Amino acid sequence: MEDAQDDDNAKVGAPAYDSFLDGIRESGSPHVTAIGHSYGSLTVGQATPQPGGIPADDVVLVGSPGVGVDTADLGVGADHVYVGAAENDQVTNLPTPNLLEYVAPGSEYGPKKNWFGTDPADNHFGGHHFSVAPGEDTGLTGLMTGDLPAHSIYFDPVEGGDSLNNIASVVAGHGDKIQTVEPR
Repeated sequence: MEDAQDDDNAKVGAPAYDSFLDGIRESGSPHVTAIGHSYGSLTVGQATPQPGGIPADDVVLVGSPGVGVDTADLGVGADHVYVGAAENDQVTNLPTPNLLEYVAPGSEYGPKKNWFGTDPADNHFGGHHFSVAPGEDTGLTGLMTGDLPAHSIYFDPVEGGDSLNNIASVVAGHGDKIQTVEPR
């Protein structure tokens, strides 16, 4: 967990991730989707300002504690960014270490800040927000013990509800087919 408390590893990994996606693009893949789960979403966010931008058509962020940027542009345009956040996924609700920056969800005062910046599930971030099952609520005890089952449901065809189908639609180049939800 200590390695995920700052953005150093994401910044180091971003050029390699960008290069990986570039290799997929060069292989002739007709549609490239960058997917980031949890801390991986921060790596995706850090890859977007690399020279030439992120070589992807779409970006999917799930279970994100923030991506290190304030808006969904991410080098592909906000219309090509898709966000999934389970209601009971505590990682998507980790407040910023600077509690003075944390604004309650739905606030007219600005975006809610998570550990690594603007909450991608917040309405101020932008992008498309897709349906995910709420997941099991383990409360503060779960957060303290690391029992976070809702954080692992995004790719589960049963526990995740519509999540996996929504991700698959984006990967297949059919983001218009996702089951949308209102942002936080």
